[in-house]
Amino acid sequence: MKRTLLISTVLVLLGVAAAAQLPPRGNIALYADGARSYSACCPIPAGFAIAKIEMWVWCLPGENGLWGADFAVGYPSNIIRDRLAYNGHLAAIAGDPLSGLSASFDACQWNWCWVAHQTLYVNSLQQTYLEIVPHPGQGVFQFYTCAAGNPAEPCLKGTTLLLNAAAPCLPPETAIGTDGPTWGTLKGLFTE
Repeated sequence: MKRTLLISTVLVLLGVAAAAQLPPRGNIALYADGARSYSACCPIPAGFAIAKIEMWVWCLPGENGLWGADFAVGYPSNIIRDRLAYNGHLAAIAGDPLSGLSASFDACQWNWCWVAHQTLYVNSLQQTYLEIVPHPGQGVFQFYTCAAGNPAEPCLKGTTLLLNAAAPCLPPETAIGTDGPTWGTLKGLFTE
């Protein structure tokens, strides 16, 4: 009886360990929050003209780990870009998400990790989206692995960030009304 229980326990633990393995290929995705809970932003509320949202670039390493990434972000015309922050564990950063970003970490990553976080403003009710696109200089979006020499390997494109989308979506952080906002109100939105 004890032997059967022991064998069952070992099999369950092996099953859990197998389920925890990284996928063969990593992926890079956009989210509306730092917890990777939302990949869509709700529409600008009625009576408002512009809304503040956040964009997070997240990477899930593949089976060979993640040392760095090359990618760009395709921004739609109804987006105004603002503050941009990078993960403090990045050792090198070249470019930016619009023109193409090449970034490498200070240590190999084996779990979900974010690369960039940007404040954005949506200025229309048009349904659009932000997406990961190939780095213009490389012609691809790719990861550099933790294998000897940090070779590049293709990665998968994960979620896009939908704008003015139906539920489930994350409401905008703030919104400015259409009833004649003052210059001070608009200036305050961009200097918070």
